[in-house]
Amino acid sequence: MDSANSLLLTDLYQLNMIQAYLDHGATRTAVFEFFVRKLPERRGFLLAAGLEQALEFLENLRFSEEEIEWLHRSGRFSADTLSHLAAMRFTGDVHAVPEGTPFFPHEPILRVAAPLDQAQLVETRLINILHFQTLIASKAARMVLS
Repeated sequence: MDSANSLLLTDLYQLNMIQAYLDHGATRTAVFEFFVRKLPERRGFLLAAGLEQALEFLENLRFSEEEIEWLHRSGRFSADTLSHLAAMRFTGDVHAVPEGTPFFPHEPILRVAAPLDQAQLVETRLINILHFQTLIASKAARMVLS
């Protein structure tokens, strides 16, 4: 498994919800946005970063055979769910501000609209990617400006 890009870098809850959606025929589109509620102390802005890595993650979204086998061995997922996950590719829409754009509380830097199961699966990983990259870029900008 390529652990850096593994789709298993998510909460078990996300995978359980995908199985529940499939069991109940829930296929509508879901939309979520990445934003911050407040700025860290003594910070006037943050810089949007990680967008390229986030898009690369979405473009290459797929479970490896090894990951599907691991999920199968866990005994938590039905054969239908495993087949669905094995065939899953990201088909949603993404809107984002350009990399390096300053942003403020409650201003989305990334918006995803995708089938419910896909949105559920990618949410945790996108938060991780954007949070860390934004943290580093914002700290670097703060150091340059001081």
